[in-house]
Amino acid sequence: MDSLKNIISLNQAAKMSGYTQDYLGYLIRTGEMKGIKKGRTWFTTEEAVKDYIFKKKVRSEKLAVKEFLSPTRRKNIIIATVIVFVVGFLLLSTMNKNKESRVNEIRSGVASDGEGVRINSPSHY
Repeated sequence: MDSLKNIISLNQAAKMSGYTQDYLGYLIRTGEMKGIKKGRTWFTTEEAVKDYIFKKKVRSEKLAVKEFLSPTRRKNIIIATVIVFVVGFLLLSTMNKNKESRVNEIRSGVASDGEGVRINSPSHY
């Protein structure tokens, strides 16, 4: 422990951190948080509690990023992107075919003598 001046009981640490005394004792016993045992009572420091809370927060943020970019999620994002592009391409190609057929209808017509006439001018549509 850093200094005997800053030692607090697990009861005080529990009030400060929101964790139970039992859980804080467990953290000390497993080495995840600094603390000492005097007699039958565990003690720690405010700094040790704050360090643990900070480490836990950083660890959970790192896990959140790793989970967000997990291989399964990346695979799903790639599949969804490919589907969107394929569907978009098919819709655009269908729309272009409809425009071409309308242009061909406009280019052909009937002359005044009743014969079919094909107009061979370039399309500006």
